[in-house]
Amino acid sequence: ALVFPFFAAVLGLIAGAYPGIAMADQLEGRSGLQWIAAVGIFLLGVVGLWLSPLFLAGAWLLHGVWSFLHRFTALGNSVPDEYPAFCLSFDLLAAVFIVYMWGVGV
Repeated sequence: ALVFPFFAAVLGLIAGAYPGIAMADQLEGRSGLQWIAAVGIFLLGVVGLWLSPLFLAGAWLLHGVWSFLHRFTALGNSVPDEYPAFCLSFDLLAAVFIVYMWGVGV
């Protein structure tokens, strides 16, 4: 029964990097976008713990999309080329696993 809180905690740790990136101010005025993404991902994950794990899966998907956007935008100036693809793959796997666990009634 701790699988959903575990995935929420891991997501919180991952999304916690975005405020650090924003405070490092390496984004030439795009720091606000990192804060918005971090807060949105975090809130969606918390809602997933209270209402339905599907929101938690959505938070993982949102994080994957956000990471993938770094590949095609100026946000990715300091991101290694492999990071967006790895992150999107990992996040999709986590979201599918959460939906599976919800589907089997955990």
